[in-house]
Amino acid sequence: MINLSHLPRNRRAPEPLDLPPPQCPELGLAGQSLQQRYAAFIAQAVETLPPVQAAALREVGQPLARELLSKAFDLGSSKGHELSDEIYWLVQCAAIVSLYADGPLSAAFAGYRKHVDYYQDMGRFGAQVEAFQHYVAANGLPADEVEIQSRSADDRYRLLVNPWEAGNTHWVYRPRIIDTRQGTRLLAFEDRRWSADSSTWLSAWQVELTLRKYPGNQARRSVQVVIDCDQRLAQAGAQTEIELSELESVVDALLNGADPT
Repeated sequence: MINLSHLPRNRRAPEPLDLPPPQCPELGLAGQSLQQRYAAFIAQAVETLPPVQAAALREVGQPLARELLSKAFDLGSSKGHELSDEIYWLVQCAAIVSLYADGPLSAAFAGYRKHVDYYQDMGRFGAQVEAFQHYVAANGLPADEVEIQSRSADDRYRLLVNPWEAGNTHWVYRPRIIDTRQGTRLLAFEDRRWSADSSTWLSAWQVELTLRKYPGNQARRSVQVVIDCDQRLAQAGAQTEIELSELESVVDALLNGADPT
């Protein structure tokens, strides 16, 4: 009988990485304590807005980001572990911690982000890097320019606003909606004169907005819009199933023909 035990066995190709940030799989090589600290930091950071203005959060986050990246370097230079997926996950975790601890426009975060971007053209990692980029885009507005106006009951969807004073104590609340699970931005208006004066969550996935546009004779006009975050569609006036990418132009047209409220 011919002994074939020395021949290589067929192995399934490794699966692409696919996990919405800021989640992280169990990291056996990194140690349970480090991963628990990461999970605890993220839980606190997402509830602290703007997080970069919280001194206690910075004091915890900045050394944690350094430790996560250092562990990634250790594994990368360790024989037998240099190809481990845990290296990427540690790098991504370090960058996300820095996003909250240092701020999205900081030199520190830019440095961490470069380590994640290094993986962008590596086949199995490409989709995961893209998910990270979406997460940064959804959560990376400068901390002093954003606040949460409202959120869904399960906190999956958040209505964020950029308040600015247009004049004579008139404040404009430029809105955008993010999906915190997928780390994506569902809605954002290009014209900064749009204001979400109020928001009411009709369900865990539907929110009604009162939208106005400053300035001029439109200052007293408003349009009610219902947004289905799950379906990525909106209703405004008699129109239904409006693509969110088209909502700004649709509401602009409705607003020009609306009666003052």
